[in-house]
Amino acid sequence: MRKSVKILAALLSAALLLTGCQGGGDKPTSTTDSGTDKTETIGTFITAVQGDPSSFNPDMKSDDYLWPMAQNLFNRLYKLAPGDVPIPDLATSYEWSDDNMTLTFHLRDGVKWHDGEPLTSKDVKWTYDTIIENKWAKSDTFVNVDTIEAPDDLTVVFNMKNPDAGLVPLLAWYATFILPEHIWNDPAYPDFAKNPAMQKPIGSGPFKFVEYKSGQSVTLERNEDFFGGAPEIERLIYQIMPDLNTTLEAFKNGEIDYITSLPTANLHDFDNDPNYEVFSFLSINRTYLTFNMEKEPFNNPKLRQAVAYAVDRQAIVDRMGNGVSALPEYFISPLFKDYLNDDYKLPERDIAKAQALMEECGLKKNAEGYYLTVTLDAFENGNFKDVAAIVQSSLKEAGIKVDLNLMEYAAWTDQVKEGRKFNMTMLAGYQGPDISGIYMRVGINGSNNFTGYASDIMEAALEKGAQNSDPAIRKEAYDEVQRLMSEDMPMVLLIDNGQVIPVKSKFDGTPYQVPDKAATSEFTYVTLKK
Repeated sequence: MRKSVKILAALLSAALLLTGCQGGGDKPTSTTDSGTDKTETIGTFITAVQGDPSSFNPDMKSDDYLWPMAQNLFNRLYKLAPGDVPIPDLATSYEWSDDNMTLTFHLRDGVKWHDGEPLTSKDVKWTYDTIIENKWAKSDTFVNVDTIEAPDDLTVVFNMKNPDAGLVPLLAWYATFILPEHIWNDPAYPDFAKNPAMQKPIGSGPFKFVEYKSGQSVTLERNEDFFGGAPEIERLIYQIMPDLNTTLEAFKNGEIDYITSLPTANLHDFDNDPNYEVFSFLSINRTYLTFNMEKEPFNNPKLRQAVAYAVDRQAIVDRMGNGVSALPEYFISPLFKDYLNDDYKLPERDIAKAQALMEECGLKKNAEGYYLTVTLDAFENGNFKDVAAIVQSSLKEAGIKVDLNLMEYAAWTDQVKEGRKFNMTMLAGYQGPDISGIYMRVGINGSNNFTGYASDIMEAALEKGAQNSDPAIRKEAYDEVQRLMSEDMPMVLLIDNGQVIPVKSKFDGTPYQVPDKAATSEFTYVTLKK
């Protein structure tokens, strides 16, 4: 009946797509050639995403709305399964050289693109070279890579500048999907943004693109030639639904077959319900405040520390956690338990300390009782509006007036992430799958370090942690990372995000049911329970 499974360190922002012969699904039927019944196939499965994908290139820019779709349209060398475990995808195996300066992957034979062309090591090399050359979303994944070779069609070789203990997990994660060179390296479209594949993708995954209706849906169909075997799902529909409450009601009413994002107030709606199998886990995804450290006033670490003392993190967790998310205590995810250092923890709330630090910065209260007035620029996503309101209220108590500016993600990207026109912002971020993933947030060339934070000492510690596989040496390096984060305060952690995924009990083969086979949002193995 009901089973509650806690999976630590799970990659979030996934959408499992499930349905049945009622609601969104066609009646599943299938027979063998002899006419006898066999395992039922599944007609149409409908899930929901909160917004339109910006394009169908899964590597060029960070795009959480494309992310669940990309895991079914494309493949990686290795893919990230629940529990942040890299498992084989296009590659069947890999090995490091004795000196950890060469990494060799061995590819599956006979893999085809959706247009029937063969997928080879040349596609892999071209994809990664292009990500690096054009500084696409996760080019920092390759920071320790010197050159990539394709000595034959089924072999890919990474020649390293330095060893990198986190490289394989990062290759299995985000924005490292293999693209078809014959489609993207087209002289007719030297500008990638104008390539027709931006809107009509060709991948190698278990599902093929059918159509995209802006503001409405994205439809995929199963790939009969998929190297892992054709899925039982015939059609996969992502319904674009920005409001989580509306999505939840559609799920309960049978109009949608699977959801992975629930409103905070409804996280326990499916507890003890025999019609659902509930998966509940804490993730490496953490919501935090960060600052523009290239200009006043937040170029002063004491002011950033003042914010850390002033913000009421407990109030955020009490309102948003609902027994699933957790109060952040450490500067790295608590799921990296072997690396946590109790000497460097986030400070407990202390209004007097926050005000003393602001006065050390030379700030004085004005006639309205404020030391400082700042704008918090953030995008609308999930519970961000409610979290921002608590931040606003708690900082007001310390004498910091916060004006909220909530905008669409695309506008936030233009103004904040790319335009660098902000003082303080808020975002949620995955800090894995390996502990070295913290580099993305605080490394000088980190893909999500758009704040201007730069420290040579931090860079040396991050390099030491990434380039060594010895646990003792890595612990030493990430102790230093935590010390520096506690002093420099490049981010103020607000909540460690958890997730609840209710799976209708008639289904099997969802990622959290088959974590040894599926990526976190992959639907290849979804079946009807017998």
